[in-house]
Order: sequence, then C-alpha cells, then structure tokens
Amino acid sequence: MTLVAGIVNRHNQPLTDSVCASLARSLSRNPADKFDEWRYPSAYFAKIDIRAFNGPGAWADAQGTSSWLTGEPLLNNRSADQRQDELRILHDQCLQDNPDAFRQAEGQFCFIQYRPSIGALTLVTDKVGVRPLYLWFDDELVVFASTLRVLEECSLVPKQMDVQAVTEMVAFGTPLSDRTPFAGVRLVKGGQIIEIGMETVRTRSYWEWDQIQPANDSEEKRLQEVHDHFQAAVDRRIKNDAATAAYLSGGLDSRCLVAALVRRKVKVHSFNFARPGTQDYLFGNEFAARIGSHHQTHPRQIGDSTPDYSQLMVDGLAKSEIAFERPHLIWSGEGGSVLLGTVHLNGPFIESIQLGHIERAIDEFLELEQMQIPAKLFRPHLFEMANATVRQGLREELNSFECADAARKFFLFVMLNDQRRKLSAHFENLDLHRLEMQLPFFDGAFLESVIETPLDWCLRHQFYVKMLPLFPPAVTEVPWQAYPGHQPCPLPVPKEIHYQWDQSYRAHEEASRKQKVVQQASELLRSADFPDQLLIKRNLRLAKWVHATGWRDYRYAIEAAHTYYSYWKKCDGNFSLSVS
Repeated sequence: MTLVAGIVNRHNQPLTDSVCASLARSLSRNPADKFDEWRYPSAYFAKIDIRAFNGPGAWADAQGTSSWLTGEPLLNNRSADQRQDELRILHDQCLQDNPDAFRQAEGQFCFIQYRPSIGALTLVTDKVGVRPLYLWFDDELVVFASTLRVLEECSLVPKQMDVQAVTEMVAFGTPLSDRTPFAGVRLVKGGQIIEIGMETVRTRSYWEWDQIQPANDSEEKRLQEVHDHFQAAVDRRIKNDAATAAYLSGGLDSRCLVAALVRRKVKVHSFNFARPGTQDYLFGNEFAARIGSHHQTHPRQIGDSTPDYSQLMVDGLAKSEIAFERPHLIWSGEGGSVLLGTVHLNGPFIESIQLGHIERAIDEFLELEQMQIPAKLFRPHLFEMANATVRQGLREELNSFECADAARKFFLFVMLNDQRRKLSAHFENLDLHRLEMQLPFFDGAFLESVIETPLDWCLRHQFYVKMLPLFPPAVTEVPWQAYPGHQPCPLPVPKEIHYQWDQSYRAHEEASRKQKVVQQASELLRSADFPDQLLIKRNLRLAKWVHATGWRDYRYAIEAAHTYYSYWKKCDGNFSLSVS
C-alpha cells in the first residue's frame, strides 16, 4: 500500500457518502488511480497501492478487525518472508497490545488498525518516523492520512495557520516536534503508538533512541560493527532483486550504497543529476565507471538548488532500457552525511552543551546554522514572539532527550526533525512520481549501531572516512566531494572542478535564480490577501528592490514572506499565535 486515509466518528454516528467520497478522491491527483475502500457504520478508510513492494498492504481477520500498512517494516523475524506475513504479525501483536514486533521492525512504514467492535483506531510509525502519518481529531471525529494535502482538503478539518510551526519552517526548514503548518494537525512522531477510542486517547512510545547506551568497544571493532550493520540494511532490503536503480552523486553516501549493492552482485543502474563541471558530477561519473554500474547523467537546471529529485529520477528511468523486478523502488543515500557524517554537529555548541550550558549551546547552534528570522519583515509586536519561538522549539526538543552524552541530544534533534522531514515532499507526491525509496541509512539496527558509537569519534566525517576501506576498493580509488570543515578527501582533487560550497560557484547559482525570487516578491506584493496582520508590506517591497539591484541578498526574507503568505492564504487569514 502506498497512500492511505481514514475518518472515524467517535460517537458512533454514520458518515455521509459525500465526505467519504471526497476523502478518497483527495488521495491521488492521478486520474488513472483506483482506490480500495472499507466502509463501516461510523468509519471509512481508503487506500491506493502502486505495488512497489511485494504483497498487499491490507489485512482483515475473522472478527472484522482490519489493518493497513504503508512502506515495508522489515521485521527481524525469519517466519516473515513476505510483506503480508509482516502485516499479519503486526496485526496480531497490536491486538494483544504487544509492541515487540514494532521494536523488531527496521524499515520505514506506517501501520493502522481499526477495531469496529469497540470503535478503536491505532496509528503507528517507524522508529524514526520517516514515513509520514498526519492526524487531526476532536471529541467527535478523527481524520488521518499519509499525506498532509488530504487533511488540507478535508472540509471536516478546521484550517488555522500555526504561526509557531511556520516560523520554525522559516528558521529550520521544517516544523519541530509533531507540529504542522496547520494548528491541531499533528505529525505522528517516530516510534510512537497513538490509540484513539470513543472516549480516550493514549499516546506512548515503543522505541526510545535516547535510551541507547554507548558501547565500550575499540574503534576498530565499532568500525566493523557499523559497516556490517549498513551492509545488513542493504541486504534486507534488496531481497532477491537482480537489478535495481540508485541515485549516485559525487559524495560518499550514494557511493557506499551503490558499492554495497554491487557487492551483492546486483546490477545497478545509477543516475547523476548534478551540474556538469562540478565535483558531484565528475566524481559520480568516474566512480560509476570504476564500480561498473550502468550510468546516466541528467543535469538539473542551473540555479535550482532544491530540484524535485523524485521527478528527475522518473524522467531518467523513462530513458532506461534495464528491466527491474520492482520498477517502482529506487535506492537513495539520503541521511548518510548527517546520521553518520554528523553534518550540523561541528561547532562550539557541542562543548557548551556537554558543560551544561544549554542556552549558550542554542545560541551557538542557531548562529552556526545561520537560522534567522527576518526582523524587519514582521510587525514589531510579533518579531520578539517569532524569535523566541525558534529558541523555545529547539530548547523543548533538546530537553525531551535523556542521553548519556549530552551532545547526543543535538544528534537526535537533527535526526528526528531535520532529517526525517527532508523526505516529506517525496512522500507527499507519491501519487505523481510513483516511486518508493529504499533508505538503508535510516535502518533501525544500523542507526542503533551508530548511536552506540561515541559521538566524538564521528564528528566531521572522521569515523565515516575510517570505515571506507571496509567497502569494495573502488570506494577509495576515486575522489569524493567532502563537506567544508570535515575530513578532507585524501586523493588529489583538480582545482578547476567546481566545488559546491565554493563562494564563486554559489554566487553564480544565486545570480541565476535572482529573477525568480524577484518575481515571487512581486506576486506576493500584488496579492489582495497579503498578510498585513503579520508582515510589513513596505519592508518587503524595499527588500525586493535591494535584492533586484544586487546590493544585498534578501532571498531569505522574500522566501520567508512567501512561506507565511502561502499558509495564510490556505487558512483564509485564520492563524494561531499560541506558543507551546
């Protein structure tokens, strides 16, 4: 199963046909899709399956209890060879209120169960929460879906912009914790079980990342342990596939992934979408030739720093002549640089939080990540609130973790906020691009082995680079693009090749999208429903003019204004200023 949504009336009242039909229609924007539906006296569920995984994603027992599954749990259970077997195990253990099977699941998935006999709904996400599941409920109704747009379109769900969540989007790129841009609509957290009955709501965690204790092994043993868990993560996902498709850039994450697949004698069709003349482009192509993958390049548009890589892959696959056993599955190294290379964790804030200076650590982290709220854009009485919101959201997330190493709190903050939400757009558009991702860097057992490794060893890609010789030789025979301030590539890198973080290259990229940003500001300023209660129009007009002249870069302010406006418009100007 790929997409799922449902409505439950907690008062056991019937649902209208129009409401149910509307929910099902909103699941997919592809007119060719046909949905399966389950209708109960006071509940309705619909799903769409692109058949990326082996086996259906729905199961019902003789007592009438039904369960649905998106993604693939990948249970550490030899009796569960097929996805349908895994679903039955989760179904039975959920009925028994036993979370053991969820603890054994190393994949990315969402699980839903409905017991019509007692009107009880259970929602479960994978250990990290990579696979989104959105939820809104009040005393009478529950509405959930695997995409946010379904709840956005549902007339039963009130639309009110959560200013705190949108401010966090401006600062961090994503709302924090379980917040979404819409007040009252929540994202189920990783490793969480939510049970909603007629009169009760019970929320609990079956997995706690902060309770993993550091191992006392030597560094050599930890290197082998983490490497073996990564290979195992690839092995459990590849199953019996003889050929597959994978992203391949000039960095380490996709390189290690492709190498692990080739080690299993899998025929890999790799795709590179970098700009010609860059390290990402040239190193990716050179490694593909060395490792022996069937390789294609499809450069992204100049100035497009955040392209729709899922759609780029669709376009690339359309030109491929290789047949795959599971053509809707692609492999991605997403998460590797952050979860193993500890990007975002290199700065004085690590020492500050280890010394117990959490406020100083927060300041240093925000400064290092250049997370800023455009002060002159806001109404004066709102800026102070917005600025405090950013700090408070980060503080609350850090304080929610209890770790043996206090610095590990920042690692978990990034993993459970920034990293898992980076794939939200991919899952939101599954109905259009119709691709599921294999994500071994998010494998539960692999991540557990990483967290057991002392954080100090991992900083700046040090541990990652030491692990490379355990992969096939091609991994270390071709240069790779290293992050600034991290462990450099020991192989010579030609100076004439563009470096992604080089100032002149970034300036060139920025110049190519200047007109797009100016146009975005113009459209916002012309809008009849400009959010005057939040933002100052004349300051946005000035920012647009200065940005257009090239005197200063105000892209961050213009894009921030556009973010607020887009949700203001979706909510018809209704907003909530409450801060958690």
